[in-house]
Amino acid sequence: MRRVLLVLVLAAAFAGCIGDQAAPEGAEVKERMREAVGDLESYRFEIEMDQTVEFHNFDGEGSLEGEMISLHWTGAINLSDQSSAEVSRSRRATLAGNETAEETVEVYFRNQTLYQKMGDDWIGLLQPDPALGIEKIDQLSHLMEMMERSEVAVEGYETDGGRKLIRLKVTPDDDTAYGIMLGQISSVDPRIPLMIDMSALFERGRELDWTVWASEETFLPTESRISTVYSAGPGVLRMPPESPEDLEIRFETLEVRRFGGYNEPVVVVLPQEARGAPVLRPDLPEGANVSSF
Repeated sequence: MRRVLLVLVLAAAFAGCIGDQAAPEGAEVKERMREAVGDLESYRFEIEMDQTVEFHNFDGEGSLEGEMISLHWTGAINLSDQSSAEVSRSRRATLAGNETAEETVEVYFRNQTLYQKMGDDWIGLLQPDPALGIEKIDQLSHLMEMMERSEVAVEGYETDGGRKLIRLKVTPDDDTAYGIMLGQISSVDPRIPLMIDMSALFERGRELDWTVWASEETFLPTESRISTVYSAGPGVLRMPPESPEDLEIRFETLEVRRFGGYNEPVVVVLPQEARGAPVLRPDLPEGANVSSF
């Protein structure tokens, strides 16, 4: 009996020790994520973005117009040899569904050169600084830069397909939040921000929710999900005095970024059509050295 009681006491004490181990704080998780990402040699990503923009009363009498925009973007990056391959497909459709437009863009970065398909033709642009070239494409680095300027809190833990994940609530600083807003609205039409007092919109007409999931084992991010709503109405829209009253532009966006394939082999092979593409050299300062490719 004494032996059983001793076992129970030891088990309770051991369980108490486990229970006293505090879960990592958001700042600690962010630091571990930064370290894990810094050691990567390659990864793959997928980005899906769905946007709806609505124009209320622009034609008077409570009219509603607008469009829906969908983007699907996949890519693979080799950070060791500074190469990448990306394909993005976008679709725009009016809310009425009577007009649609689709576009596919292929981009490859290899041997210091950025290759892009323009319509049916390929063109290349020499990148004098390949490290800077890959930095512009590195989606995971962009995510970590934004998180670095944000407050991160651990919301809980989840299991997905056998993986144990940490769920993080991310609250960006004002500069990062403003950049997200400007980027999402400009992606609809770069002229739209000219119609809006963006500072007023940022102060009075925005909603932003951002969640990131990371592996509990490796601390590498698996998914980032940003949901936003921006409403620009009277006092925010820059419209002529004779414009109808109660005008409003409403933007709603869901942006999901998924990451995986960490340190798996990524070999970037140019399509046959791209290999004969004309390669443009940027204007360089006199005396600048550009290595051969």
